[in-house]
Amino acid sequence: MDWTEAFQKHLEMLGDCWVDDKEMHQLPIKDEEQRCVGNKKQALQEQGAEIEHVLVRAEKTALETKREDLILDYTLHSQWLIKLKDDFYLEERNELRRAVIRENRLVADQLIPLGTDHEIISSRETAYEPPLSSRSRKYDRLKAVRYADLWWNRRNPQYPMVLDDCTNFISQCLHAGGIQMWGEPIRSRGWWQQQTNWSFSWTVANSLRWYLSRDKSVIGALEKSSADQLVPGDVICYDFEGDGHWNHNTIVTAMDPAGFPLVNAHTYDARHRSWAYTDSPAYTKQIKYKFFHIQDEL
Repeated sequence: MDWTEAFQKHLEMLGDCWVDDKEMHQLPIKDEEQRCVGNKKQALQEQGAEIEHVLVRAEKTALETKREDLILDYTLHSQWLIKLKDDFYLEERNELRRAVIRENRLVADQLIPLGTDHEIISSRETAYEPPLSSRSRKYDRLKAVRYADLWWNRRNPQYPMVLDDCTNFISQCLHAGGIQMWGEPIRSRGWWQQQTNWSFSWTVANSLRWYLSRDKSVIGALEKSSADQLVPGDVICYDFEGDGHWNHNTIVTAMDPAGFPLVNAHTYDARHRSWAYTDSPAYTKQIKYKFFHIQDEL
C-alpha cells in the first residue's frame, strides 16, 4: 500500500467515525478533536437528531518530505446530512489539516492552527459617534444570507484579506444586506473598510461585538436573550473562554426544524453549522454568547 492508499483509507475512517465510535479510536487524531466529535454527537442526540449520511473529500494544498516523514497539508471538506424529526438539513465545513505519513502509514492528522488578527482592542471605548436618527436604511436580510451562502468557503477580493477572517466575513454579509459604512478614516470610529484600511469593528471580533451593542450605530442591532429569537440575517458573537474577550462571530443563514439557528462562518469555514459551536476545539463550558437581531428598517 502506498501513501495515497493509506490517506484514502484514513479519509474513509474520518467519514465513518461519525456513525461508528470504534473508527474514531483508531484514528491518529488528538483527544481534543475526538471530544469535539463526541460533543457534536451528544448535542444532536439531545435534540432528537441523527446523522443520516456523511461525505468527506480532500484537496491537497502542500506536500513535502522531512527526513523519513511525508508532510501533507490538505483541505478537508465534510458534509453531514442531518435528520431532525421528519426534516433534513445539510451542514458543511472546510478545515485546513496536516497529515504525517511514515512508511506509507498515516501516523498523525490535526487541524493547522490559524493565526489571529493582531489588531486586538479589548476596550469598549470607541471614538465619539453622533446619533444616526437622521439617517435611514433598509436591511435586506435575504441578500445578506445569499452572500453568506455564496462566499462561505471563498474569499471576495473586493474586500480586505486578513488572516483571521471571521469578522471581516460577517461585515461583508451585513454590507451586502444594505448597511452603509460610516466613520472612515478613523479606525476606532464607526464601521467601514477600504481596500488597505478598515475600522476595528469591521475585522476584529471583540470590537464588532461591542459595536453591535452601541445604541444607534450604523448597523442598528438589538440584543436578544436567546438563540431561538433570531432569524436569518442576524448575528451571534462568541466568548469561548468566558473571560470577557469576544473571539468569534457568525451569521444566521437558516433555521433547523426545531427552530434554532444554523450559521455560516469563516476562518474555519462552515455553512449551516449548529449555532452553539459545542463541537469546536475552542469550545469550553465557560462559553458566553451574544445574540443580535439586525433591524430591518431604521
